[in-house]
Amino acid sequence: MKDKMVSLDKRELITLFGKYGTLFILIAMIIAFSVLLPPFRSINNILNILGQTTMLSVFAAGMTCVLKMGDFDLSIGGTPAISSIVVASLLLAGYSAPIAIAGALLTGIVIGFINGFLIAYVGLSAFVCTLATMSITLGVAMGITKGSAIWDLPESFSLLGQGDIAGIPIRFMVAMCLLFLLWMFHVYTPTGRRMEAIGGNPDAARMSGIKVERNRLLGFVLCGFCASLAGVILTSQLMSANATQGSYYLLDAFGACFIGAATIHIGRFHIWGTFVGVLIVVIAVNGLIIMMMPSYLTQLIQGLILLVAILLSGLTGRFLQK
Repeated sequence: MKDKMVSLDKRELITLFGKYGTLFILIAMIIAFSVLLPPFRSINNILNILGQTTMLSVFAAGMTCVLKMGDFDLSIGGTPAISSIVVASLLLAGYSAPIAIAGALLTGIVIGFINGFLIAYVGLSAFVCTLATMSITLGVAMGITKGSAIWDLPESFSLLGQGDIAGIPIRFMVAMCLLFLLWMFHVYTPTGRRMEAIGGNPDAARMSGIKVERNRLLGFVLCGFCASLAGVILTSQLMSANATQGSYYLLDAFGACFIGAATIHIGRFHIWGTFVGVLIVVIAVNGLIIMMMPSYLTQLIQGLILLVAILLSGLTGRFLQK
Protein backbone atom coordinates (compact mmCIF):
# COMPACT_ATOMS: atom_id res chain seq x y z
CA MET A 1 0.00 0.00 0.00
CA LYS A 2 2.84 2.38 0.92
CA ASP A 3 4.61 1.68 -2.39
CA LYS A 4 1.40 2.44 -4.25
CA MET A 5 1.02 5.74 -2.38
CA VAL A 6 4.61 6.71 -3.20
CA SER A 7 4.05 5.74 -6.83
CA LEU A 8 0.85 7.79 -6.93
CA ASP A 9 2.57 10.81 -5.40
CA LYS A 10 5.37 10.51 -7.95
CA ARG A 11 2.87 10.28 -10.77
CA GLU A 12 0.96 13.32 -9.52
CA LEU A 13 4.18 15.30 -9.13
CA ILE A 14 5.34 14.50 -12.66
CA THR A 15 1.90 15.31 -14.03
CA LEU A 16 1.88 18.63 -12.19
CA PHE A 17 5.35 19.55 -13.40
CA GLY A 18 4.54 18.42 -16.93
CA LYS A 19 1.38 20.54 -17.09
CA TYR A 20 2.73 23.64 -15.38
CA GLY A 21 6.48 23.36 -15.99
CA THR A 22 6.51 26.13 -18.59
CA LEU A 23 4.57 28.37 -16.21
CA PHE A 24 7.19 27.65 -13.54
CA ILE A 25 9.89 28.58 -16.06
CA LEU A 26 8.09 31.83 -16.90
CA ILE A 27 7.66 32.80 -13.24
CA ALA A 28 11.28 31.87 -12.46
CA MET A 29 12.49 34.05 -15.36
CA ILE A 30 10.44 37.03 -14.20
CA ILE A 31 11.68 36.72 -10.60
CA ALA A 32 15.32 36.20 -11.63
CA PHE A 33 15.37 39.13 -14.07
CA SER A 34 13.51 41.38 -11.59
CA VAL A 35 16.03 40.64 -8.82
CA LEU A 36 19.20 40.67 -10.90
CA LEU A 37 18.29 43.42 -13.38
CA PRO A 38 16.63 46.51 -11.85
CA PRO A 39 15.91 48.02 -15.32
CA PHE A 40 13.83 44.93 -16.12
CA ARG A 41 11.16 45.79 -13.54
CA SER A 42 10.86 49.44 -14.55
CA ILE A 43 7.50 50.68 -15.82
CA ASN A 44 9.01 51.67 -19.16
CA ASN A 45 10.43 48.20 -19.70
CA ILE A 46 7.18 46.51 -18.68
CA LEU A 47 5.32 48.61 -21.23
CA ASN A 48 8.04 47.77 -23.75
CA ILE A 49 7.47 44.05 -23.08
CA LEU A 50 3.73 44.51 -23.64
CA GLY A 51 4.45 46.15 -26.97
CA GLN A 52 6.89 43.41 -27.99
CA THR A 53 4.36 40.77 -26.99
CA THR A 54 1.79 42.17 -29.41
CA MET A 55 3.29 41.16 -32.73
CA LEU A 56 4.34 37.68 -31.72
CA SER A 57 0.96 37.02 -30.05
CA VAL A 58 -0.95 37.89 -33.23
CA PHE A 59 1.35 35.79 -35.42
CA ALA A 60 1.31 32.81 -33.06
CA ALA A 61 -2.45 32.98 -32.51
CA GLY A 62 -3.02 32.50 -36.22
CA MET A 63 -0.48 29.69 -36.36
CA THR A 64 -2.26 27.96 -33.47
CA CYS A 65 -5.45 27.78 -35.54
CA VAL A 66 -3.79 25.53 -38.12
CA LEU A 67 -1.43 23.63 -35.82
CA LYS A 68 -4.31 22.45 -33.67
CA MET A 69 -5.68 20.64 -36.77
CA GLY A 70 -2.37 19.02 -37.63
CA ASP A 71 -1.45 21.56 -40.33
CA PHE A 72 1.04 24.40 -40.40
CA ASP A 73 1.47 27.59 -42.39
CA LEU A 74 4.83 28.94 -43.54
CA SER A 75 3.16 31.68 -45.57
CA ILE A 76 2.88 33.89 -42.48
CA GLY A 77 6.47 34.78 -43.32
CA GLY A 78 5.23 36.60 -46.44
CA THR A 79 1.62 37.60 -45.74
CA PRO A 80 2.52 40.52 -43.41
CA ALA A 81 4.81 42.01 -46.05
CA ILE A 82 2.21 42.06 -48.82
CA SER A 83 -0.47 43.24 -46.37
CA SER A 84 1.74 46.09 -45.15
CA ILE A 85 2.33 47.18 -48.73
CA VAL A 86 -1.41 47.05 -49.48
CA VAL A 87 -2.34 49.19 -46.47
CA ALA A 88 0.47 51.67 -47.14
CA SER A 89 -0.36 51.95 -50.84
CA LEU A 90 -4.06 52.52 -50.16
CA LEU A 91 -3.27 55.19 -47.58
CA LEU A 92 -0.96 57.02 -49.99
CA ALA A 93 -3.65 56.74 -52.68
CA GLY A 94 -5.94 58.80 -50.45
CA TYR A 95 -8.16 56.12 -48.94
CA SER A 96 -9.19 56.38 -45.30
CA ALA A 97 -7.44 54.26 -42.66
CA PRO A 98 -10.43 51.90 -42.12
CA ILE A 99 -10.68 51.14 -45.85
CA ALA A 100 -6.92 50.67 -46.15
CA ILE A 101 -6.85 48.33 -43.16
CA ALA A 102 -9.84 46.38 -44.51
CA GLY A 103 -8.04 45.98 -47.83
CA ALA A 104 -4.94 44.63 -46.10
CA LEU A 105 -6.96 42.21 -43.96
CA LEU A 106 -8.84 41.02 -47.04
CA THR A 107 -5.48 40.32 -48.67
CA GLY A 108 -4.54 38.02 -45.79
CA ILE A 109 -7.92 36.29 -45.92
CA VAL A 110 -7.52 35.64 -49.66
CA ILE A 111 -4.03 34.20 -49.14
CA GLY A 112 -5.34 31.98 -46.35
CA PHE A 113 -8.26 30.87 -48.53
CA ILE A 114 -5.92 29.92 -51.38
CA ASN A 115 -3.71 27.95 -48.99
CA GLY A 116 -6.67 26.22 -47.37
CA PHE A 117 -8.32 25.31 -50.67
CA LEU A 118 -5.15 23.87 -52.20
CA ILE A 119 -4.31 21.90 -49.04
CA ALA A 120 -7.76 20.76 -47.88
CA TYR A 121 -9.54 20.21 -51.22
CA VAL A 122 -6.77 19.68 -53.79
CA GLY A 123 -4.60 17.68 -51.40
CA LEU A 124 -1.31 19.55 -51.67
CA SER A 125 1.27 19.21 -48.94
CA ALA A 126 0.93 22.01 -46.37
CA PHE A 127 4.70 22.41 -46.27
CA VAL A 128 5.12 22.72 -50.05
CA CYS A 129 2.03 24.85 -50.59
CA THR A 130 2.63 27.41 -47.86
CA LEU A 131 6.35 27.58 -48.63
CA ALA A 132 5.44 28.38 -52.24
CA THR A 133 2.89 30.96 -51.10
CA MET A 134 5.47 32.63 -48.88
CA SER A 135 7.93 32.78 -51.76
CA ILE A 136 5.29 34.22 -54.09
CA THR A 137 4.11 36.90 -51.64
CA LEU A 138 7.66 37.96 -50.81
CA GLY A 139 8.47 38.09 -54.52
CA VAL A 140 5.38 40.20 -55.27
CA ALA A 141 6.21 42.51 -52.36
CA MET A 142 9.78 42.93 -53.60
CA GLY A 143 8.54 43.58 -57.14
CA ILE A 144 6.11 46.28 -56.01
CA THR A 145 8.57 48.11 -53.76
CA LYS A 146 11.71 47.47 -55.86
CA GLY A 147 13.44 46.80 -52.56
CA SER A 148 12.62 50.24 -51.15
CA ALA A 149 10.52 51.12 -48.13
CA ILE A 150 7.21 52.99 -48.43
CA TRP A 151 7.21 56.12 -46.24
CA ASP A 152 5.22 59.30 -45.61
CA LEU A 153 2.10 57.59 -44.29
CA PRO A 154 -0.63 59.78 -42.74
CA GLU A 155 0.15 60.62 -39.12
CA SER A 156 -3.32 59.50 -38.00
CA PHE A 157 -2.47 55.93 -38.98
CA SER A 158 0.15 55.76 -36.22
CA LEU A 159 -2.55 55.52 -33.51
CA LEU A 160 -2.93 51.76 -33.89
CA GLY A 161 0.76 50.95 -33.60
CA GLN A 162 2.04 53.79 -31.43
CA GLY A 163 -0.96 55.01 -29.43
CA ASP A 164 -1.80 54.06 -25.86
CA ILE A 165 -4.61 54.29 -23.34
CA ALA A 166 -3.51 55.03 -19.76
CA GLY A 167 0.00 54.03 -20.81
CA ILE A 168 -1.03 50.63 -22.15
CA PRO A 169 -0.25 50.25 -25.89
CA ILE A 170 -3.36 50.07 -28.05
CA ARG A 171 -1.72 47.38 -30.17
CA PHE A 172 -1.41 45.19 -27.06
CA MET A 173 -5.11 45.65 -26.32
CA VAL A 174 -5.94 44.63 -29.89
CA ALA A 175 -3.80 41.50 -29.52
CA MET A 176 -5.48 40.55 -26.23
CA CYS A 177 -8.94 41.01 -27.78
CA LEU A 178 -7.91 38.76 -30.67
CA LEU A 179 -6.61 36.05 -28.31
CA PHE A 180 -9.78 36.22 -26.22
CA LEU A 181 -12.06 35.96 -29.26
CA LEU A 182 -10.10 33.03 -30.71
CA TRP A 183 -10.17 31.28 -27.32
CA MET A 184 -13.95 31.77 -27.13
CA PHE A 185 -14.28 30.50 -30.69
CA HIS A 186 -12.25 27.33 -30.11
CA VAL A 187 -13.76 26.47 -26.74
CA TYR A 188 -17.40 27.55 -26.93
CA THR A 189 -18.48 27.23 -30.57
CA PRO A 190 -19.34 23.98 -32.40
CA THR A 191 -16.96 24.90 -35.24
CA GLY A 192 -14.09 25.49 -32.84
CA ARG A 193 -14.67 22.13 -31.13
CA ARG A 194 -14.80 20.43 -34.52
CA MET A 195 -11.40 21.89 -35.36
CA GLU A 196 -10.11 20.46 -32.10
CA ALA A 197 -11.54 17.05 -33.02
CA ILE A 198 -9.85 17.15 -36.43
CA GLY A 199 -6.51 17.68 -34.75
CA GLY A 200 -7.10 14.67 -32.52
CA ASN A 201 -8.06 12.27 -35.31
CA PRO A 202 -9.13 13.56 -38.75
CA ASP A 203 -10.42 10.17 -39.91
CA ALA A 204 -12.58 9.72 -36.82
CA ALA A 205 -13.80 13.31 -37.20
CA ARG A 206 -14.79 12.65 -40.80
CA MET A 207 -16.61 9.43 -39.85
CA SER A 208 -18.56 11.34 -37.19
CA GLY A 209 -19.89 13.72 -39.83
CA ILE A 210 -17.48 16.63 -39.43
CA LYS A 211 -16.65 18.36 -42.72
CA VAL A 212 -12.89 18.18 -42.32
CA GLU A 213 -11.99 20.05 -45.51
CA ARG A 214 -14.25 23.00 -44.71
CA ASN A 215 -12.82 23.38 -41.22
CA ARG A 216 -9.23 23.09 -42.40
CA LEU A 217 -9.97 25.81 -44.94
CA LEU A 218 -11.33 28.01 -42.15
CA GLY A 219 -8.18 27.43 -40.10
CA PHE A 220 -5.97 28.74 -42.89
CA VAL A 221 -8.28 31.72 -43.43
CA LEU A 222 -7.97 32.61 -39.73
CA CYS A 223 -4.20 32.23 -39.95
CA GLY A 224 -4.04 34.51 -43.00
CA PHE A 225 -6.22 37.08 -41.25
CA CYS A 226 -3.97 37.12 -38.17
CA ALA A 227 -0.81 37.40 -40.27
CA SER A 228 -2.23 40.35 -42.21
CA LEU A 229 -3.40 42.01 -38.97
CA ALA A 230 0.15 41.66 -37.66
CA GLY A 231 1.41 43.30 -40.84
CA VAL A 232 -1.00 46.21 -40.41
CA ILE A 233 -0.04 46.77 -36.77
CA LEU A 234 3.67 46.61 -37.58
CA THR A 235 3.22 49.09 -40.43
CA SER A 236 1.42 51.47 -38.08
CA GLN A 237 4.14 51.04 -35.47
CA LEU A 238 7.02 51.69 -37.89
CA MET A 239 5.02 54.07 -40.13
CA SER A 240 6.59 52.37 -43.14
CA ALA A 241 6.21 49.21 -45.22
CA ASN A 242 8.82 47.05 -46.92
CA ALA A 243 9.14 43.71 -48.71
CA THR A 244 10.31 41.76 -45.65
CA GLN A 245 7.95 43.24 -43.06
CA GLY A 246 7.30 40.70 -40.30
CA SER A 247 9.05 37.74 -41.92
CA TYR A 248 11.47 37.49 -38.98
CA TYR A 249 8.61 36.51 -36.63
CA LEU A 250 8.05 33.15 -38.35
CA LEU A 251 10.39 30.98 -36.28
CA ASP A 252 9.51 32.71 -33.01
CA ALA A 253 5.81 32.09 -33.72
CA PHE A 254 6.47 28.38 -34.21
CA GLY A 255 8.53 28.32 -31.03
CA ALA A 256 5.81 30.03 -28.98
CA CYS A 257 3.17 27.61 -30.25
CA PHE A 258 5.21 24.51 -29.43
CA ILE A 259 6.10 25.85 -26.00
CA GLY A 260 2.37 26.46 -25.53
CA ALA A 261 1.62 22.84 -26.47
CA ALA A 262 3.69 21.82 -23.45
CA THR A 263 1.59 24.00 -21.14
CA ILE A 264 -1.45 22.74 -19.16
CA HIS A 265 -2.95 20.69 -22.02
CA ILE A 266 0.03 18.49 -22.85
CA GLY A 267 0.45 17.86 -26.57
CA ARG A 268 -2.41 20.17 -27.58
CA PHE A 269 -2.07 23.54 -29.23
CA HIS A 270 -4.27 26.12 -27.52
CA ILE A 271 -4.47 29.89 -27.41
CA TRP A 272 -3.51 30.64 -23.82
CA GLY A 273 -0.71 28.10 -23.89
CA THR A 274 0.59 29.88 -26.96
CA PHE A 275 0.42 33.18 -25.08
CA VAL A 276 2.55 31.67 -22.30
CA GLY A 277 5.03 30.64 -24.99
CA VAL A 278 5.02 34.17 -26.36
CA LEU A 279 5.75 35.62 -22.92
CA ILE A 280 8.62 33.19 -22.38
CA VAL A 281 10.20 34.07 -25.72
CA VAL A 282 9.71 37.84 -25.33
CA ILE A 283 10.83 38.05 -21.69
CA ALA A 284 13.87 35.87 -22.34
CA VAL A 285 14.96 38.10 -25.22
CA ASN A 286 14.21 41.28 -23.27
CA GLY A 287 16.23 40.16 -20.25
CA LEU A 288 19.17 39.07 -22.37
CA ILE A 289 19.19 42.38 -24.23
CA ILE A 290 19.29 44.26 -20.92
CA MET A 291 22.23 42.03 -19.96
CA MET A 292 23.81 43.06 -23.31
CA MET A 293 24.23 39.45 -24.37
CA PRO A 294 25.43 38.81 -27.95
CA SER A 295 22.64 38.05 -30.41
CA TYR A 296 23.88 34.51 -31.01
CA LEU A 297 23.43 33.72 -27.30
CA THR A 298 19.87 35.03 -27.47
CA GLN A 299 19.12 32.63 -30.32
CA LEU A 300 20.85 29.81 -28.47
CA ILE A 301 18.84 30.29 -25.29
CA GLN A 302 15.57 30.59 -27.23
CA GLY A 303 16.34 27.25 -28.86
CA LEU A 304 17.17 25.66 -25.52
CA ILE A 305 13.91 26.89 -23.98
CA LEU A 306 11.96 25.41 -26.88
CA LEU A 307 13.88 22.13 -26.66
CA VAL A 308 13.27 21.84 -22.91
CA ALA A 309 9.56 22.57 -23.34
CA ILE A 310 9.12 19.93 -26.03
CA LEU A 311 11.19 17.41 -24.08
CA LEU A 312 9.13 18.11 -20.97
CA SER A 313 5.91 17.57 -22.90
CA GLY A 314 7.12 14.36 -24.53
CA LEU A 315 8.47 12.75 -21.37
CA THR A 316 5.34 13.62 -19.39
CA GLY A 317 3.09 12.21 -22.10
CA ARG A 318 5.05 8.94 -22.23
CA PHE A 319 5.00 8.60 -18.45
CA LEU A 320 1.25 9.13 -18.22
CA GLN A 321 0.62 6.51 -20.93
CA LYS A 322 2.33 3.79 -18.85
